[in-house]
Amino acid sequence: MQNMKEKISRYFQTMDYLLLILALCCSAFGLVLIFSATHAMDGGSARYMAIQTLAILLGLVGFTIISSIDLERFTPMWRLVFLINVLFQLSLIFFGYENGGNKSWLRFGSIGIQPAELGKLLFVFTFAKHINLLRYQLNRVKSLVQLGAHLLIIMLAIILPSKDVGMSLPYVFIAVLMLFAAGLSLKWFAGGVILACAAVPILWQVLDNFQKNRILVLFDPTISPDTYWQQQQSRIAIGSGKLFGTGFLKGSQTQNNMLPEKQTDFIFGVAGEEWGLVGCMVIVAALMILIFRVFYVAFYAPSQISSLICVGIGSMLLFQTFENIFMCLGIGPVMGLTLPFFSYGGSSIATMFLALGMVVGVSRKIKQRKLSGLPLMETVVSEQETEKRSRGGKGWLANLRALLVDDTEQEKKRSITVEWLPKRKKRDSVQKKRPVHSWKKKVKKQTKKKHPDTTDQRDGSGEE
Repeated sequence: MQNMKEKISRYFQTMDYLLLILALCCSAFGLVLIFSATHAMDGGSARYMAIQTLAILLGLVGFTIISSIDLERFTPMWRLVFLINVLFQLSLIFFGYENGGNKSWLRFGSIGIQPAELGKLLFVFTFAKHINLLRYQLNRVKSLVQLGAHLLIIMLAIILPSKDVGMSLPYVFIAVLMLFAAGLSLKWFAGGVILACAAVPILWQVLDNFQKNRILVLFDPTISPDTYWQQQQSRIAIGSGKLFGTGFLKGSQTQNNMLPEKQTDFIFGVAGEEWGLVGCMVIVAALMILIFRVFYVAFYAPSQISSLICVGIGSMLLFQTFENIFMCLGIGPVMGLTLPFFSYGGSSIATMFLALGMVVGVSRKIKQRKLSGLPLMETVVSEQETEKRSRGGKGWLANLRALLVDDTEQEKKRSITVEWLPKRKKRDSVQKKRPVHSWKKKVKKQTKKKHPDTTDQRDGSGEE
């Protein structure tokens, strides 16, 4: 019992309250916007408010559980988690429910779950571990092929059953930022941009007509008047709010049901109409502070895996925030991505709290190391130094086994702590001292040779 009290006390002592308070404030403001958005709908706001509140409470339970465990202990199971994620996405083939033209939902009575939302967290976990395993050979073609296959398989598992390309794009953004944070050379990013541009004509042929129209309508509204009408109503709502908004429950576009999907995709339009520019800036500021805090935790994370997990979560929040806002402003395509912590959706809000739980778990580890007096971060060995070590004795078979075998003992053998750094410093200091010592001897010898007469005279006078 005493041990349990100590654990609970330790948990609250190391809690990242900034992230938790920001998430709760955003969710509370989101409930206000959802109430306003659904107030004039058939049945009123009671049902939407009840589902969203229940999802927030369930998200907080998941947040508490995930933030109290060390995810790195489960990283040896990353291959199994990856397989579960793929099967989870492919389950839409048999049990998928079509909504809005995409078969991207699983229905359990009145409860709907979007596998692609929860799949982001599983992908961040497995991709972080995969990068960590290849950290010594990250800039090699073989490693990039493996990581590219990792991303491509999960994207195909999302797109094939649901045909929802928009839900797969956050995975690309997450993978790119995680690779950048891991130290991938910029030349590979430049090559990736060139390859992506070259693949645009091929990918364009794969898209359905309604997906093409969502992109083309940004340049020519006459191509798809229905798609353009959605974004036009959102712009009208945001523009009519001006500086301080029309007031709570007083937005004409919102209360007259002129704004489509106003409780989910276009919730930012509701905020712009009823709360004005000030309300929109409060939303953007709150989300930006939250995202910067996530990247701050990633910077001070005690290990590479923990750091990459935080980078992946921050990338997910960053992409969804700007894509949703750009969509509402009419400068980005309609992709069906929710505004984090604000939009209505049980799976969306629960996923956001689970994601923050992963970050807070890393933040707690940082505070625990501070309280224990341990160094905050590990020292990472460069790829060049690792290649020098591998030439020294280990053959290709041992290196191959090191990549395939994934257990605790193997990870201990491949520890990132650099033992040779202090030795190298000592060696350098010794090398600096030796030339000075030998130089002094040479100077003494030279001074003796320069004055042979004086020494001889003194010796001769002494003998006489």
